[in-house]
Amino acid sequence: MRRLVLLISALVSISVVASCRDDGRTLREPRPGQDFSISTTTIAIIDTGEPGIGDIPFEDLDSILGSATTGTLPGTALTLVAPWRDGALYDTRSTCEGENVAPALGWSPAPEGTVEIAITLEDLDAPGFAHWVIAGIEPQTIALAEDTVPLGAVEALNGVGDLGYTGPCPPSGSTHTYVLTVHYLGERSEVDDGSSAVEMTNRIEEIELATAHVSGTFSRP
Repeated sequence: MRRLVLLISALVSISVVASCRDDGRTLREPRPGQDFSISTTTIAIIDTGEPGIGDIPFEDLDSILGSATTGTLPGTALTLVAPWRDGALYDTRSTCEGENVAPALGWSPAPEGTVEIAITLEDLDAPGFAHWVIAGIEPQTIALAEDTVPLGAVEALNGVGDLGYTGPCPPSGSTHTYVLTVHYLGERSEVDDGSSAVEMTNRIEEIELATAHVSGTFSRP
């Protein structure tokens, strides 16, 4: 059984009109009414690979997230949990310098009205390059194991032309910032496996009710 260590520090909520950084790289503007949906978190899950003090089974994320945030009412912070602190180094294992597998993730229970969940990974320094777009995740889902596509989920073609995830891989000598976003959708996306990333992302953004995100940076020598 994969076991994980949960590292918890303060949750930091941000307004959806704020940028991810103050260096000119910004997230897209929120749609009308999305004044409560985005938050960042310094909660991190670290895969130790072996049991130890503080370890928890991956399936216990439900109770952990439930105690961390309600995530079900307007005005509450929605949390995305990744294997790194928000704004810190992206997990190397999930990059082209590692195994290039999608990271394990956990997130707040879906707000009322959510009928589907989607996930996107974007590079703020390479707009238009798709790293990961996945939709069709059932609304009761609160976690994905590493390198896992849930039954019934669909993925878009990524920027290298393959189906599904491809991790951070910036040009040698550069550092890029990446944003993982969980989208809570108010309608079924009705997109197909192998759709273009642009088509799938546009549909996701059209029908989302709320989002939560976490960022990470990665550089190559």
